Amino acid sequence: MAGLVVVVPNPMGDRVISQAKARGYLSYSAAEAMELAFKRCSACHPEEKILKYCSRCGPPFIVVTHFMKRYIDIARAQGVDIEQLRDAEVVAIAQAWNGIIGNWENDWPQKDIKKLLEGDRALITLLETPEKDRPIEAALKDKSVPGVYMRDGLGMENKEKTGAGQQKKEKEPS
Repeated sequence: MAGLVVVVPNPMGDRVISQAKARGYLSYSAAEAMELAFKRCSACHPEEKILKYCSRCGPPFIVVTHFMKRYIDIARAQGVDIEQLRDAEVVAIAQAWNGIIGNWENDWPQKDIKKLLEGDRALITLLETPEKDRPIEAALKDKSVPGVYMRDGLGMENKEKTGAGQQKKEKEPS
């Protein structure tokens, strides 16, 4: 039996692809994960606050994204119109923030992170995946965006340690 598939570029097609990614049927690219992270997280938090988050502020992003799902449940129960994050979205968002801001999961005991994740299988699987094998995080590990707070190099083994929002300065010619 033969089948015919017709692909027509239209807004509905974009919605179908977006939902397929959110449900984990298709992978997010690093750029798409960054866009998703900014879009979904800035719905509740100012971008500046997100970019200033660091190891001093609280747990690693893998835990933060788990609790954002819980926060969304509470907000929705109070009548706030916000779509719940799906597993593939939180995995992409955690990797995006880890990649551009820093990953300090190794600074925490893994058993403590697992306890905080409360059985969240998607994020526990991500936690158990080596950083080098996380496609979005690996693609963004040497990237940064203006305004990112870089404290003492924690979680930043591969990033330029230039301080809060500073750009690396080129040496002056002698």
